Order: sequence, then structure tokens, then C-alpha cells
Amino acid sequence: MKHNLPEDYALVLQQINDDGGDDFSTLSEALRYDRSRLLHIVQALHHKGLITVQSTGFSEVWLGVSHKGRRLISYLWPDSRLQFQA
Repeated sequence: MKHNLPEDYALVLQQINDDGGDDFSTLSEALRYDRSRLLHIVQALHHKGLITVQSTGFSEVWLGVSHKGRRLISYLWPDSRLQFQA
């Protein structure tokens, strides 16, 4: 599987996966990323089909890892496959 994912994009994807999903604000605080930078990364990951983005209805956005994103995570971090077998 080929990938062309910058390191900071991979870090965001991994963080969302490790937490089982994240809201945008919590993710921004956890990674200590500027909100505008994180927004750019989230939009790119969503455009690539690697994450899902849902509005919670409370002016917040919930981020999850898509099926395609899980496959990429399994490729990048083979030990993470154990998480998906449960």
C-alpha cells in the first residue's frame, strides 16, 4: 500500500484512532496544534477519505477514522491491527 502522508497528518490520524475518535477542540489541545493548522489537516484527511467528520449539534465536530483510514493505520503501524480484531 502506497501512502503520501506528511508526518503531522499521520500524527493526527493516529491520535484520532488511539482515542477512538475525538472532538476538534480536544484534539487541538491534545496535540497543541493551532486550530487553523489542525483545520487544514482535518480537511485534507477528510478529503483523502481517511477520517469521518460529524457535527454534534453543539457547535462541535466529532472526528473518527474511516475504514480506509483504518487500513492505512494497519499498514503504517502493524501492531495497531490488534485493535481492529475485537
